[in-house]
Amino acid sequence: MALENPALNERSFQRGIEEADAETRSMSAIGTYAITGLLLLLVVAAAAFGWSQVEIVTVNGQEEALAPAWTWLAFFVTFIVAIVGAFAYKAAPITSILYALGEGSLLGIASRYYDLRFDGIVSQALIATLCIFLAVYLLYTFRIVKVTPRFATGVLAAMGGFALLYLVVWLLSLLGVNFHFLYAPTPLGIAISVVIVIIGALNLTLDFAFIEKAAVAGAPRYMQWYGAYGLMLSLIWIYVSMLRLLALLRARQ
Repeated sequence: MALENPALNERSFQRGIEEADAETRSMSAIGTYAITGLLLLLVVAAAAFGWSQVEIVTVNGQEEALAPAWTWLAFFVTFIVAIVGAFAYKAAPITSILYALGEGSLLGIASRYYDLRFDGIVSQALIATLCIFLAVYLLYTFRIVKVTPRFATGVLAAMGGFALLYLVVWLLSLLGVNFHFLYAPTPLGIAISVVIVIIGALNLTLDFAFIEKAAVAGAPRYMQWYGAYGLMLSLIWIYVSMLRLLALLRARQ
């Protein structure tokens, strides 16, 4: 994970503004949020498809989920689209839709696995994600939470710290070092998951601030799609983090 949202950052919007002609500078915050809603609908539709493609079989009297054969191909294509989408600003209307469909299908597959083990956990994660989004949006809109340079630096530093932590854990796991305590339903594992959700929520305020600033500065219309793409990334992050947190909490019961 990068130290900041790969889409919604200062350099991205500044470059978009510099590349735009005066006639095309018509980005609006409302338009960006409307497109975000459209992309999320595509994510949900694709997730429903991915969910339906998971086969449930019974092994030794216990139900098991089998991912469809195309899962790894979808993962690879979605990863490539995500990389391209982070830099190809003018292609955002295409890359954001492709990413929503690809990532949505993968989320549907993963969610089916979680739901098989913890009944009802997916709906709980969705409701929690929606509540977090609305709460953070209201806090930002009424300026209860102000995105100052120091605040932004703190959030980005926290994101960078966790990115470094998981990179080190991954590298050491290749050498056989076990960090099971980070993923197990232990107090430490749960506490880490809570912090990740909080950082994801705080990152939403940075997204709102960048979108608002870009709209005021007169970013081109296609940057609405780019901004929506970045906001979608943050919401997916929060959903996945909530799903993992709830799974850890349910596993302790």
